[in-house]
This record gives sequence, C-alpha cells and structure tokens, in this order.
Amino acid sequence: MVRKNAINKYKLPVPKDQLQRIDRTSSPAHLGKLRNAIDLIVDKDTPVLAAADGIVTFVKDISDIGGPNPAYWEYTNFIVIMHSNGEYSRYDHLSYNSSTVKVGQNVRAGEEIAKVGMTGYTYLPHLHFQVFVVTGFNMWTDFETLKVQGFNISLR
Repeated sequence: MVRKNAINKYKLPVPKDQLQRIDRTSSPAHLGKLRNAIDLIVDKDTPVLAAADGIVTFVKDISDIGGPNPAYWEYTNFIVIMHSNGEYSRYDHLSYNSSTVKVGQNVRAGEEIAKVGMTGYTYLPHLHFQVFVVTGFNMWTDFETLKVQGFNISLR
C-alpha cells in the first residue's frame, strides 16, 4: 500500500526570502501521479536547496530549452535525491549546467544543489518539487508522489 503523506518534514527547497508563493493546484501537469507535486514560484537563478539529507541518485542539467508547450516536457533539467526513509525528492526546471552535485554524493538539508531555470514544460520561473516513492521496477514510471506537509509557511 502506498503512503499518502511524506514521512519526513522536508525543508523549504528555496530560500524563504526569495519565495513569492507556493502553488499546489494550478499547473496543468500536476495530475495523476504528479498530483502532490508543488510549484515554488521564484525568480530565475534562485538557489535550489536539498530539502532533506540524502544521496544524489540522478542529475540532468544539459538542457537549455523550455517553454509553455508540452513539447518541452522531456527537456527539463532535474535532480533526484534518495532519503534514508525510502522516499525520494525531485527538483525540476533547473538552469542549464547549474548543478553543484554529482550522482552518489551525500547532501545535507539546506545545501545548494542547483539554480532555478526555465527548462522543460514551464510557463514561468519556478521550482517543481515532489516527494515520491517507487512502486515498481522503473522509478520513472512506477512511482507515487506523496503529500508534503513539512513547509507550511506564511509569506508576509
């Protein structure tokens, strides 16, 4: 049975003073398996921070294109971190060549791992953040996003 909520209290994966708003509902791509993903609206080049301690399992930062068309879906730059509780966090729409981490590297919560960009299918600069568990053999197709409860913050 798949958990509905993330176990850990994840830290905000962008600096709080640069966060304009948290959007949990307006993205047309946040359906089905991505229904618990969160968009953190920030400016381009905002630092992306590891939301919890873990090991980097995937880094893609070779794309330099994106825009408001689903045709750009596969062009997102992203990082995946595996956490000790069996959950993974994923950070999308990263700037070209901005990753500061490598696969296999241990990271600590709050450590900068990249910068926000405009890669992949996106309408405006933001960090797409999701916590997920793998539910089958293929982590790219067999996963379920979990609801993140950890960073309920007030903005102004």
